[in-house]
Amino acid sequence: MHHRFTLYDSPLLYNFSRLSTTENADLRTVFDGSLVQARPGSAVTVVMNHDTQPGQTVATPIEGFFKPLAYALILLRTEGYPCVFYGDLYGMKGKTPEDPSCGGKLANLVLARRLFAYGEQEDYFGDEPTCIGFVRRGTEDRKTGLACIMSNAGPGKKRMAVGKEHAGEVWTDVLGWQKEEVRIEEDGFGEFMCAGTSVSVWVNKEAEGRGGMASAVRGWPPMAWMSPSA
Repeated sequence: MHHRFTLYDSPLLYNFSRLSTTENADLRTVFDGSLVQARPGSAVTVVMNHDTQPGQTVATPIEGFFKPLAYALILLRTEGYPCVFYGDLYGMKGKTPEDPSCGGKLANLVLARRLFAYGEQEDYFGDEPTCIGFVRRGTEDRKTGLACIMSNAGPGKKRMAVGKEHAGEVWTDVLGWQKEEVRIEEDGFGEFMCAGTSVSVWVNKEAEGRGGMASAVRGWPPMAWMSPSA
């Protein structure tokens, strides 16, 4: 039987809520029991929408610090069809007003998907429950790739392979939260880091499109940038 429909991944949303409200929760379980894990081609992944926002009947609390992590997980990986909530991007008014989420960096994550989230994916979930990472290695026509690392506890660090073809390149965090530079070694590995309860997305600092990151939060049509991640 061929399934020709998609569903909102509620189990994944509940995992985001559980992980964000539990101290030192195991990030390696983030996809456990989710639709995107079982049927990635049928999963619409969300962090919040008009039904789950504060004040609604199915409000699903997600702590503010965790939203950048959650959006990185739905926007930058191969699986699922991510849906960005208007209220997270532009803020919300009314009885439960909120500022734009992700410290105003959600636009940067959307643009990072559009420009760099292509090609082979490798997970670095490892033995550390509060720090996980993954890489995208690019494709023939979109060679840049990216490395993503996140922590829901203290500062994180992981040695991850982005490919020997990137040896000698200098990578920086497109979100600007990590100021250090990472030089890719001859074997294609780099030692990437993130701050505590945060996420960083590392890309070659000379990559085409990096200049648009600084202006990503100003007057842009987000849906025009939301293409499927290959």
